[in-house]
Amino acid sequence: MKISLILLAAGDSRRFGSNKLLYELHGKPMYRYSVDEVAKLDTTVFAEKIVVSQYDEILDTLSREGYLTVRNTESYLGISHSIQLGLAASEEEAWCFLVADQPYLKAETLERFVEAFQKSGKSCACVRYGNRTGNPCIFTAEYQKELLELAGDIGGKRVINKHLDETFFYDVEEEQELEDIDENNLQFATIKVKNNSGFYLKDCQTYYTIDASMKKI
Repeated sequence: MKISLILLAAGDSRRFGSNKLLYELHGKPMYRYSVDEVAKLDTTVFAEKIVVSQYDEILDTLSREGYLTVRNTESYLGISHSIQLGLAASEEEAWCFLVADQPYLKAETLERFVEAFQKSGKSCACVRYGNRTGNPCIFTAEYQKELLELAGDIGGKRVINKHLDETFFYDVEEEQELEDIDENNLQFATIKVKNNSGFYLKDCQTYYTIDASMKKI
């Protein structure tokens, strides 16, 4: 099965207060963490790579890195619109949706997730830590109609929840790999950066480093 990677990078960052995807953490923009992990993968993992964004910097940069770029001029319509734009641009019949504000996801996790899904016999998938599910998610063509019917800021999790028996769950070893800065109202708590090496989430009590070890302290 050939799978298309669709990177969702068009968010308006309303709760963040500025463009979170271009906010620099440890010397590089937020969106680069996902992109750089994808770049570590063997070229056979994904049949094509698509990015959906409203930002010129992201579109121009990733175009030079081999991504098919799709401009989202109506990002106010929510993540569902980005999903649908990505589907329209894809030539494949299975899609792995990855978000651009998930800095802890590792290349090894992404590759093993895709490989395990391919062997599972299931028709959709997502990553999981305990009872908590998150991105990335994979869908095959039988869910295209449901994905195209999503509206507003409703993403693929709604489709997953309707088809739990058909869903493959890949368990990650570290919960922080699931962290994105908008999930369940998590945010960068007014961006309290410590020595330009990390950030605080939730109530500013937990400090996350942005470095090679990707540890929280």
